[in-house]
Amino acid sequence: MKLVNECKQIQEDSTYTAEAHHLIAAGLSVKAFRCKFYPALFALASALALILGVKDWVAWITVISGTVVLYNVFVEPEKKAQQHVFAAKQFTVLKHEARSLHESFKEFMAEMEFYHGVRVIREKYNLLVQFSPPTDDKRVWDEARRKIKAGIHKPSYRN
Repeated sequence: MKLVNECKQIQEDSTYTAEAHHLIAAGLSVKAFRCKFYPALFALASALALILGVKDWVAWITVISGTVVLYNVFVEPEKKAQQHVFAAKQFTVLKHEARSLHESFKEFMAEMEFYHGVRVIREKYNLLVQFSPPTDDKRVWDEARRKIKAGIHKPSYRN
């Protein structure tokens, strides 16, 4: 029973961690879009205004837009978003491995074989935590918890 509980713990931990990574990735994707779209739009509008003879102070809008573009180049929110999506997918795969191990495959395995399977997925979880980007935003965890408690990850056949 302890091994089954460990599988369930890994499944639950992976569910929450994957959801947190998905939420962080979504936020970073929105940030990346805004950091690209709005500066380009403002630069275009200010350049057009300068061509049409508006006062020279409008050039500062272009300078500010360029600064935001540089920020986007160095901070790389798109790359960070992709890292979080990759981590979320890895944790989702692990969640399914843990669930299938204790729900489907356990009865076909010898006790030591099941023990080794549980050890493998525990080590996978530990490695993923070590090499994944951080998920240390409390608001993200609260939102992940809310979504999971609402049943977003519960299969419809389990009602």
